Amino acid sequence: MNKSIFFKPITYPGLTFTASQIGPYFPKTKYYVEPFSGLARTAKYCRSEVMILNDKSKFSNNYCKKKFRNAIITNEDFEVSIKKWDSKDTFFLIDPPWRVEFYNGKGMLHRNKAATNPAFIDRSIPEYLNKLKQILPLIKGHYILTLGNTLKFTGPFFKQIQSLKKDVFQYHAKTNLYSNKPLEIQIPQIIDYV
Repeated sequence: MNKSIFFKPITYPGLTFTASQIGPYFPKTKYYVEPFSGLARTAKYCRSEVMILNDKSKFSNNYCKKKFRNAIITNEDFEVSIKKWDSKDTFFLIDPPWRVEFYNGKGMLHRNKAATNPAFIDRSIPEYLNKLKQILPLIKGHYILTLGNTLKFTGPFFKQIQSLKKDVFQYHAKTNLYSNKPLEIQIPQIIDYV
């Protein structure tokens, strides 16, 4: 039996193995926005009043409509989404594509020829990151940008997290977090109640 995540029914790259380590860093704000929502694997950790999940993939949007019934689902370019929802009361979880080779020219994962869940990518990884380098220093809101451990970004605060369990390839998945605010655990700790 093939255990590869690329042969599962939903074959999206994403934060599958590190979402539970990222979620505790989410602040409590009015707006939670994912400009590249994909399957919104971290959205369940949202501590905000309003959830906005944006992606250019129709598959992602349909999936998120079913899974997150109270969320606002949009289909805009990530730059439009960031500018539209930016405020001092907004938290952005920004998870752009990390590796273009996961997608073919039509936006589907190429490793699984039977994939029926098209993802969306319309530029190279450096083009996404360069645009984010222009946008993020100007926003009013708080952001955490997630990238694979081989990608680098310039941000005021950085932390690398690692999955607690080994993934299907028998490695601990690693995700780099970049933020414009200190990366501190935001959820109440048990000690707070003692």
